[in-house]
Amino acid sequence: MNKIISKEQFSEKVFKFEVEAPLIARSRKAGHFVIVRVDAKGERMPLTIAGADVQKGTITLVVQEVGLSSTKLCQLNAGDYILDVVGPLGQATHIENFGTVVCAGGGVGVAPMLPIIQALKEAGNRVISVLAGRTKDLIILENEVRKSSDEVIIMTDDGSYGNKGLVTEGIESVIKREKVDKCFAIGPAIMMKFCCLLTQKYNIPTDVSLNTIMVDGTGMCGACRITVGGKTKFVCVDGPEFDGHQVEWDEMFKRMGSFKDVEREELSHLEASVCHATPQEEASAETAAAGRAMTANAPMEELLDRKAPWREALRKSMKPKERTAIARCPMNELDPVYRATTRTEEVNTGYTKEQAMTEAKRCLDCANPMCMQGCPVSINIPSFIKNVERGEFLEAARVLKHTSSLPAVCGRVCPQEKQCESQCIHLKMNEPAVAIGNLERFVADYERESGNIILPELAPKNGIKVAVVGSGPAGLSFAGDMVKYGYDVTVFEALHEIGGVLKYGIPEFRLPNKIVDVEINNLEKMGVKFVKDCIIGKTESVEELQKEGYKGVFIASGAGLPNFMNIPGENSVNIMSSNEYLTRVNLMDASNPETDTPINPAKRVMVVGGGNTAMDSCRTAKRLGAEKVYIVYRRSEAEMPARLEEVKHAKEEGIEFLTLHNPLEYIADEKGAVKQVILQQMELGEPDSSGRRSPVPIPSATVTLDIDMAVVAVGVSPNPIVPKSVKGLELGRKNTIAVNEQMQSSIPTIYAGGDIVRGGATVILAMGDGRRAAEAMHHQLQD
Repeated sequence: MNKIISKEQFSEKVFKFEVEAPLIARSRKAGHFVIVRVDAKGERMPLTIAGADVQKGTITLVVQEVGLSSTKLCQLNAGDYILDVVGPLGQATHIENFGTVVCAGGGVGVAPMLPIIQALKEAGNRVISVLAGRTKDLIILENEVRKSSDEVIIMTDDGSYGNKGLVTEGIESVIKREKVDKCFAIGPAIMMKFCCLLTQKYNIPTDVSLNTIMVDGTGMCGACRITVGGKTKFVCVDGPEFDGHQVEWDEMFKRMGSFKDVEREELSHLEASVCHATPQEEASAETAAAGRAMTANAPMEELLDRKAPWREALRKSMKPKERTAIARCPMNELDPVYRATTRTEEVNTGYTKEQAMTEAKRCLDCANPMCMQGCPVSINIPSFIKNVERGEFLEAARVLKHTSSLPAVCGRVCPQEKQCESQCIHLKMNEPAVAIGNLERFVADYERESGNIILPELAPKNGIKVAVVGSGPAGLSFAGDMVKYGYDVTVFEALHEIGGVLKYGIPEFRLPNKIVDVEINNLEKMGVKFVKDCIIGKTESVEELQKEGYKGVFIASGAGLPNFMNIPGENSVNIMSSNEYLTRVNLMDASNPETDTPINPAKRVMVVGGGNTAMDSCRTAKRLGAEKVYIVYRRSEAEMPARLEEVKHAKEEGIEFLTLHNPLEYIADEKGAVKQVILQQMELGEPDSSGRRSPVPIPSATVTLDIDMAVVAVGVSPNPIVPKSVKGLELGRKNTIAVNEQMQSSIPTIYAGGDIVRGGATVILAMGDGRRAAEAMHHQLQD
């Protein structure tokens, strides 16, 4: 939480806040912004940093009451706390000695312009500042601007102060009397557009600072995308400043109005929707894991020993033919019609004790268990299953936790059918594999629900500090292993929730948040420390972590940069990346009327893609009330990378599959909202490098589909913030971090794993990377 040190009112709806944020104050430069979340129900709101005091450890924010979130922020006073302040974000302003520079600030745009004016003056420029507002009351920070300007021109619409007229008239008066080398314009979007039209006429380079809709702020969601020079850019990572002559202003205006109707309704219910709990109460109300931690008595060696007396007796209790004759126990599921109406109830309901023990009897307890070779985290699968068979479920949990930090997660979302279960000996006998994933889930759930949560054995503390960047599956797996080795482990997370993709990317009907919270709570009980709202590469650098005594750093920042198809109309309103869509719903709870983050209702939704994320998106859309939901995939169903179970569930819930189709163009209505998509019909050609048959367009074969929302789930790329912030770090394709087999980077003390290395993979592969990196770093630090 961040304390408000002081509050000053500039006008009826404009306020200046001085906020405690020492790390941001230290790192901030002119042009940077922060993401603010007022309270637990608030949305993530971008605000440009108007100033900073490194000695006091504070930043200055100037806020105008516009929507619900800004209004709630302006209702806070000195001494109150803001729940989350994350930054600094974006690219810093490019400052050099241009010559004569005109800095035009409109309304609250003067606040972010001030540090730019100061930096330009320090660089030796002649700075002429033009301040504009409708009335005298809306002219802010005049004295501060005058201190760093060679001349200040005041323009008011009504002539109540300075010169009567628009900001463009003030700029043009300067241009007509002397040579201007550069212009900066910050203010309302329409003001910046007309400033750019003016300076374009005189061929004066002009930079603008854009404040678009954002959810994440680090490039993960793609909500802030705009078109600049014919190319799609993300304001949060490519900006916020751009060449104003290249910005597609009209498209941006339409995108900025994406949620106006929803926000208008929220503002009308402000009194009902504002959370009355104090930030301190909200923080203390965070989810706590149920159950007490305990340790069990049986030595781990006995639980893992295939020759242990209990295990040999169990093997002899049934003949192999009797075991293979047992039919695989199906997973219990909610009724499809009912479950498609509830977003938070889990589709799979788990095994009963009897089902788990019966399924466990199918395991032949092979002397050379191939299933273990198929497990990226090397769980001793036969050992935990045999403990299930004898009814020792808590002992089975101990076996799982010996190698896996997230058994309840893996049992739900890992593609066991392609990994451990794909190696099961039953398949060679033309029988279904043992349901390893279902049993893993059962054991983890039994332990949690029993109230007897078992912590793994920990080595004595060695006093060595290691840092983890990112709290997704790779980071959590690494942290769990390193704390077991005895290290002092701190995990740094950019978002306001721990869990990474497990929280923002996977819906609760597949992986409930309470399950993830229990796993995280267990890591905390083991000694792992978590720091939220801290972006390594922005808030703090890797070099600064090393100066603070961290002897090793594991980067697991994920692949949070969404891919788009770059086809006409793709930046229309209500076309979102799957990251944005799922983050709004999963992390920000946008479909809940009591929360502030908006999402537009939709009746006809198209999801593009064929992976698990596409399935998550289409099934979420169904649960949010869409009448028609389509999956559009350019290959056939046989080539779909999604889990078979996810495809099955989607079909049962009424999702319509349009395979061998690919979007060509989106068509928008007069408000810029998507209303149709033109699909190219495809056929399969020869296999590509991945072994899947390549889709080939059928000439002149297209269909037009009526839709009011599209979700693009065609993959992600690694987020460049961390990799590009580390000097000398060798990068691979698309800003991945290059590592060796031990997950070690080109800098010996830095390791990396998960999607930042792979570019996009499964939870279990990311966890395997974390385990491998932990083992390698442990050996390095002990040498």
